[in-house]
Amino acid sequence: MFVELATGKVKLPVGQPGTDKVIASYMADSTMAVQVTIRLGEAKEVYPVVSGRDLIHDLEASAWVTGEIKDDDHLDEILDKTPSFDRLTGGKNGAAGADYKPGLDLLENQDAHIIVAAGQDESFGDELSAHCAIASSDLVQRNRIGVIGCGSAANKDAFLAKALGHPLASDRVIFVAPGIKTADRAAVPPVDVSLPGSYAAAAVAGLLASLPAHVSLTNKTLFVGGLEYDLSRAELEQMVKARILALEKRQGIRIVQGLTSSTNTAFRQITTRRIVDFASFGVRSAANPFIGRLNNERVRGSLRTAINGFLAEMVLDEMLVSYELAVSATRDQEIRGIVQVTMTLRPVFSIDYIRVVMFLQ
Repeated sequence: MFVELATGKVKLPVGQPGTDKVIASYMADSTMAVQVTIRLGEAKEVYPVVSGRDLIHDLEASAWVTGEIKDDDHLDEILDKTPSFDRLTGGKNGAAGADYKPGLDLLENQDAHIIVAAGQDESFGDELSAHCAIASSDLVQRNRIGVIGCGSAANKDAFLAKALGHPLASDRVIFVAPGIKTADRAAVPPVDVSLPGSYAAAAVAGLLASLPAHVSLTNKTLFVGGLEYDLSRAELEQMVKARILALEKRQGIRIVQGLTSSTNTAFRQITTRRIVDFASFGVRSAANPFIGRLNNERVRGSLRTAINGFLAEMVLDEMLVSYELAVSATRDQEIRGIVQVTMTLRPVFSIDYIRVVMFLQ
């Protein structure tokens, strides 16, 4: 799509998901400048410009579009001041060709617990899993969970084959399927659109962020318009067995079971991973003021009291059933400046099934 000038054109290719939803408007203000407004949904970018060359220069700051010279004979002339709106097309989805690694590298040392690779499907799962593992290591100490969704498919059968054949197996990666339906309010009139699982992943991540570490996603309502595919009970059972956080239509849109993609039964539930991460973060925080203090029985006793207080609070908050704690140091460890903290945690697990046995007499 082109934005018309007085006698020339400026091309505005779009590099953002939903490219055909970006609208540009331009109108005159009280001076010789023209106000160019680019709109994506309810968000806007406004540029007062005096010529096509000025517009191209200002668009260097745009998050959505770039300017390209097509005819420089009239670039310094005033833009057409007739108010109008044009829908821009021809751009590419922002995920196409995007390099996510620099972004993940920037986030590596940030206090972010939940990471979503926007627009990416299960093919990006290995990179996301590796990032979460590195960020959660003892070296970086940023305990992290990634959420990713199933990509688009031509039909339901292709979707099931794609989802059930996913390669993910990590207690730090949640795999979401199917996709969701929502209203495209940028269209006139608004229309319903189907979006792949990468968008459902964003909705699940938002819900997860709103819940305490020990509260399960199982049976929670996800506030979306609908599902890309309605699945039968047998198909949902297949997805749960394949370690997929599946969505179903049942009194709204609900999460069948809040689980990670891990093959390790101990960390199958998302809450287990989050409770352990919460405990790890809390113990580090409680122990940090003791770094640099004397390594003797008195200080170690104070350290144990601080950690014990935090863990006891987790029991009161029903994150833990119980725990065992020991703080010690051998003479060799004292010389090397080491205090040994040993914990045994018994986290609370959520109810995923209710088995009823009925006897008739």
